[in-house]
Amino acid sequence: MSRKPKNIEEPFSPEQLERLETKGDKDVQLQRQKEGIFQRNRAKRDAKDLASQVRWKRRAGVALVVLVLVLLLIWIMTWLLTTIGDLVITVDSGAAKKGISVSEDADGLDFGEEGGPFKLSANMVNEVTNITYDWLPATLDLESQGSHNGRNYLAYTFYLHNNGKETLKYQSQLQAVKAAKDADEACRVLVYKNGEPEVFAKENRGLTSADGEPEAFEKIFKKEIPENFTPPTKEEIEAAAEQPQNKEPVAHTDEEIVIQPFVDSKTVFNTEVDGLEPGATDKYTIVMWIEGEDPECLDVIRGGYVKLMWFFNIADEEL
Repeated sequence: MSRKPKNIEEPFSPEQLERLETKGDKDVQLQRQKEGIFQRNRAKRDAKDLASQVRWKRRAGVALVVLVLVLLLIWIMTWLLTTIGDLVITVDSGAAKKGISVSEDADGLDFGEEGGPFKLSANMVNEVTNITYDWLPATLDLESQGSHNGRNYLAYTFYLHNNGKETLKYQSQLQAVKAAKDADEACRVLVYKNGEPEVFAKENRGLTSADGEPEAFEKIFKKEIPENFTPPTKEEIEAAAEQPQNKEPVAHTDEEIVIQPFVDSKTVFNTEVDGLEPGATDKYTIVMWIEGEDPECLDVIRGGYVKLMWFFNIADEEL
């Protein structure tokens, strides 16, 4: 039996042609399905990427708003610290129970803005620049009750009363509780107690004289009270505080006031007062300024502030 050559092409039968066409259609459909799935997946990924970008943009916007609000809050807090609460005066509960109170008038009827007999607060002073002791009025202890600030200094007069039934020994402590930019290094605190002045200053850091001792403070003297002095009105005091700084030296006596150093970095003074009898009153006036003659009065303290708190308690009792 003879065999046909292998290279001779045999025609497709109708059945074979149908199977090939069906297989081709299936391959095309399968390929199209694969392409459709890919396109759908790619569309899904694109949608997810777009949604993710939108979310990140929203989060970035929220973060930016929060950052701005935080910076604004910090600025507001800084502004409050530099302009409010330069001086707060407080009587502790133990002294209050024994009859100690404070007020802005000698009769003990006006307790000031705090609304109570155990706490007072002086008005703020804005845009302070350095001045010197010689420019301060000689009559600061006689001008007014409560706040009577000048152009570049804080001045506050108040009264401490013994409303109790026994003679009391009380403790008076003034602290520089907050300071910015080392403004307290050049600060001067003048305190009149019943008309007698004392001045306090922080010792200059690292500054020594030729003999190795701490640099001496500048010399200052008691001032002469003008004859026939008439206390100014509240309106006159406020008007004077708006005028340019008066730089004319005020006449003084030959009696020197020795400047006392701070007790420590935070405590201006800590003294005890004996024998405040029932019904008796001690008058205090405090004046605070930045002393231009101090070696620490440099440009770096510009924009700084000092906040003082004055505590009164019964001696030998903890604050």
